[in-house]
Amino acid sequence: MAKKALGRGLSNLIPGGPARTEATGRNDFKDLNLDEVRPDPNQPRKTFDETELQNLAATFKNVGIIEPIIVRPIDGQYRIISGERRWRAAGLAGFKKIPAILKQVNDTQAMEMAIIENIQREELNPVEEARAYMRWMEVAGIKASDIAKRVGKDRSTITNLLRLLKLPDEILVSIENGFLTPGQTRPLLSLGDTRTMLRLSARIAKEGWNARKVEDEIARLQSGVTGATGVGKSVAKDANIRAMEDQIRRKLMTRVSLKHKSNGSGSITLHYGNLEDLERLLATMGVQH
Repeated sequence: MAKKALGRGLSNLIPGGPARTEATGRNDFKDLNLDEVRPDPNQPRKTFDETELQNLAATFKNVGIIEPIIVRPIDGQYRIISGERRWRAAGLAGFKKIPAILKQVNDTQAMEMAIIENIQREELNPVEEARAYMRWMEVAGIKASDIAKRVGKDRSTITNLLRLLKLPDEILVSIENGFLTPGQTRPLLSLGDTRTMLRLSARIAKEGWNARKVEDEIARLQSGVTGATGVGKSVAKDANIRAMEDQIRRKLMTRVSLKHKSNGSGSITLHYGNLEDLERLLATMGVQH
């Protein structure tokens, strides 16, 4: 199945695309010495697989570098906007030069181009992607809904990724290393307590719980029923009330309290961590504000 193109790809950000022809004006083509090029310290992607780099280097030795990297001139050198993996592999292959397209862009434009390029290539892990979106919002002063439009994703997808950054650092490292997934760990946010989140995340990784199992265990913890973690209160809510709370929590991905009185009336309380979380809840429920 073909990948869904992003709403605003690099072809829209780089007029004419990365064709290997001599360009004029703001997009010049040039073969650069490798030692003239430097990676961007704010590059969204922080990890590079050594085996993949060696494989790419072997490809370069056989067929050359077909796609140029994109750089911008800074302080007498060139800083990479996109193509750091190609630059690293070129060095491993023993190349002295690398084809590049020179762009005259500011910091915010360069950051946006780097993020979009990495997302298009699916080269970011979930934590890297979330951190890239957060920095984009901070630097450009935009909202999650703006990013969603620019990268062609649902707003809820962006906000759910951003919510991962509220998890303890230890859990984020486990996600980056592939020991845990966003689906397994996102429900932990409803617990609020760091110690409980860490204890439960260790069991998730050890026992390979799926997201449904995690949600069930959290529901038991929050309803006061002792479950697999051995934590809980002695008094349990009515099973029907717990089931309804569980359904609402699964739908809205937030902590829910349902109180039912004997006369048939009652109340539902939805908990949110901050204004951004509230906006996510409202969007999920289709509330315009």
